[in-house]
Amino acid sequence: MIEPLVCLENITKSFQQPLLNIEKFEIFYGKCIIITGNNGSGKSTLLKIINGLVDADSGNIKFQQKKFLAKKKHLLAKNSIYLSSKPYFFDCSVENNIRYPLWLNSRKEQSNLIDQALKLSELTHLRKHHSDSLSSGEKQRLALARAYMINPNIWLLDEPTEHLDVNAKKQFYQLLNKLLSENHSIIIATHSQDIGTQVPHQHFHLTKGQLKYGN
Repeated sequence: MIEPLVCLENITKSFQQPLLNIEKFEIFYGKCIIITGNNGSGKSTLLKIINGLVDADSGNIKFQQKKFLAKKKHLLAKNSIYLSSKPYFFDCSVENNIRYPLWLNSRKEQSNLIDQALKLSELTHLRKHHSDSLSSGEKQRLALARAYMINPNIWLLDEPTEHLDVNAKKQFYQLLNKLLSENHSIIIATHSQDIGTQVPHQHFHLTKGQLKYGN
């Protein structure tokens, strides 16, 4: 039996009124899960709970079969990365944005890892360009490239294709499939109908605080 990388159990969250009541949600290595739902249904909040950016009111999380309270968010944050549709970048070049998580590495290691990330994201030709000069699609790929340096187990992507044109989406999906081939786990919260046609996935719909398995 394949054990899940992460298992959420009895997760609840309220903001003045109940928002989430997740009985069980499992995340497996090398799999993509797409979560849909109406505005305000709690998709972003669920991703942030998994990452530790938001505390659950109650519940437990198992990570690699080790159970801990959902409120111990430091155990979650170091094993996942949350990326919004409008990622933040430092006031510097593409190359130096990717370099930021690597400050403990040697210069040689930094150079090798940056080259790897630029190749993965198809941004090598833009390495010296300022991050502000990038298109929306290029910025999303830069965000993924920088996160790739952290090597998270779980990628939590919140409306990642919201501002992308057709060509940018195509490049983005290619990058997601590359991550899946390397056994990364990806959770996507989205309204988009086309992500599911480009990336192998499980689909859940979040409604009335609960996740319903979809097609």
